[in-house]
Amino acid sequence: MIDNFNLVQVASYIGAGLAVGISSIGAGAGEGFIAANTSRALMQQPKAGESLLKTMLIGQALTETGAIFSLVIAMLLLFGGVTNPDGGWQMVASLFGAGLVVGLGSLGPALGNGYTGAQTCKGIGRQPRQANLLTANMLIGQALSQTSAIFALVIAMILLYSAPVGNSIVKSFALMGAVFSMGLGTFGPGLGIGVVAAKTVDGISRFPNQAPLLTRTMFVGAAVAESTSIYSLVVAFLLIFVT
Repeated sequence: MIDNFNLVQVASYIGAGLAVGISSIGAGAGEGFIAANTSRALMQQPKAGESLLKTMLIGQALTETGAIFSLVIAMLLLFGGVTNPDGGWQMVASLFGAGLVVGLGSLGPALGNGYTGAQTCKGIGRQPRQANLLTANMLIGQALSQTSAIFALVIAMILLYSAPVGNSIVKSFALMGAVFSMGLGTFGPGLGIGVVAAKTVDGISRFPNQAPLLTRTMFVGAAVAESTSIYSLVVAFLLIFVT
């Protein structure tokens, strides 16, 4: 027979696996995309190898952010003492959901960051003298894209330490609703903002004199795209604490 405590442990183990497994998909693909475009740019501009390598590593490090968030949640699920034998089905949903939300929440931002980093390295291959300007705009765009992954991390931490416990099946489904709201709600904004940032650095590499205008446009476009992840965050809070 499986008692309540065993169910809670099983949920934490599965949640930890989902967190790291799902997040690795986006991070690995994004980092590979950056490296591939760096290699292509090196063939065009061998003398820009130092700038390209530096930008590639910075871009890959930021693309890895969501996977690091997921690793932190996985470690907490495994060794953080978050299991409670009296937590009931709501604790099961919270622990399983914490891993799932941070895993799903890192997919879109990682792919978006990978695309931005790839276009930046391609741009340096086109305009090696603008490497610093392109890298700076890449950092801004990738930071904006990762915002929704931070929202997912916040929901995961709340599910681990602040979600209500009990045996209510309805509340358990409400907690899972919060997971899907935030986990899926990050994909579009994270990827979309990455596309905006990628096109911005591509434009700057072609028309460096238009960099201020392109950067302002990126900020406005990213702010509008980010709004839907904020809606998801609000709904997730309501499902956790109000319903």
